[in-house]
Amino acid sequence: MKKTIYLLALLTLGCGQEEKAEQVTQQEETTAVTLTKPVLKSFSDEITGSGVLSSKAELKLAFKTGGLIKRMYVNEGQYVKAGQLLAELDMSEIEAGVNQAKLGFEKAERDLEKVKGLYEDELVTKSNLQDATTAYDVAKEQLSAATYNQKLSRIYAPQAGKVLMKIAEQGELITPFAPALILGTGTSSFNVNIGLADKDIVKLKTGDKAMVSLDAYSGADFPAKISQIAQTVNPSTGTYEVELSLDSQGKKLISGFVAKATIYPSSEKSGLFLPLAAVVGADGSSASVFLLQGKQVEKRPVKLGELQGEQVQITAGLSENDQVVLRGANFLSDGETVNIAKP
Repeated sequence: MKKTIYLLALLTLGCGQEEKAEQVTQQEETTAVTLTKPVLKSFSDEITGSGVLSSKAELKLAFKTGGLIKRMYVNEGQYVKAGQLLAELDMSEIEAGVNQAKLGFEKAERDLEKVKGLYEDELVTKSNLQDATTAYDVAKEQLSAATYNQKLSRIYAPQAGKVLMKIAEQGELITPFAPALILGTGTSSFNVNIGLADKDIVKLKTGDKAMVSLDAYSGADFPAKISQIAQTVNPSTGTYEVELSLDSQGKKLISGFVAKATIYPSSEKSGLFLPLAAVVGADGSSASVFLLQGKQVEKRPVKLGELQGEQVQITAGLSENDQVVLRGANFLSDGETVNIAKP
């Protein structure tokens, strides 16, 4: 009898030790995690773009009429005085048009004088006089327009400056209003024009700040701000142009430098943000996080928004009070029991 009781005691003790050992093993296999909570904060989108540096005082000079460029009187880099002749078209056709308009005006003038005499002698009606007067006025305007076009078939420097670029060359055909020369007037203020999509242009307004970097000055940033926003799309690029004004900051800047700009819209918005380390299985705007529910975790699908450094915006799926697994999230499965470790 005593032997039987001894055996039962040994079996009971052995079972107890096995249960304790199993519990220890389960505790050792439980994943240790740290927690975090979504943080509500304000932010603004950063909009980036690239463009080419240009001087604010660059003047694009063009002929009003089209034709063959007869002569270019200047070279790139040349300094010119105000009123100096820079280029002219072949005037043969233009002068023929002026002479034709002049002859038409002289004829209309003679016809009017003749009709006036006949009207005084009551040989023509008042309507005839009015027709002759109208013909005279039309011929006068045609002569004025032809003379004006003749004048604008030559390009004169509107002010002193430096020829930055010759877009067209002597002997080329050029269309009306197409720039032939670019004249710089020596200002230290520069622009960068960048093209943006419609989804970005609606976030901006005049005066918004920006930062511009130039390939020519690696590591240097030039503060800038929006000076103009296009009100219509550029048909050649399909984008909306934004003009950024910046100063040379005492550095030598030249039109044509490649510029990259980051614009900071003044309009702010708010959202919930989590550390990137808490997000698992990201696929585009879809991802998952693990929420603590008692001693277990629940895998929760979420929607991602803006990326701000090491933080990502959560647009759907979480509230401010949710406890989200931070460290250890990549090793968890839905419904798993966890241990909360100190951060």
